[in-house]
This record gives sequence, C-alpha cells and structure tokens, in this order.
Amino acid sequence: MPLLMHRLKIDPAVASGPFITTINDIISILIYFGIATAFMSYLTK
Repeated sequence: MPLLMHRLKIDPAVASGPFITTINDIISILIYFGIATAFMSYLTK
C-alpha cells in the first residue's frame, strides 16, 4: 500500500487512514452478520 501511494505521489500517512477505516468496517460487518446467523440458527431450533 505505501509503495502504491508513493508512486501516485500521495502521502501514505494521509491515504492509509480511510483505507484502514474501510477494512475495519468490512470486518465488523462480517463479524456482526456471522453472530446474527449463529443466533438465527440457534433460535429456529
């Protein structure tokens, strides 16, 4: 990631903030839906 930003002449320290936030959001949504799926299968038994 930093090498790509350096080639595009963008400061890696500034550009990595939104990238990390997006990754955190995606991971948290996957965890949320995983837990919701587990509870749904538990409740339907």
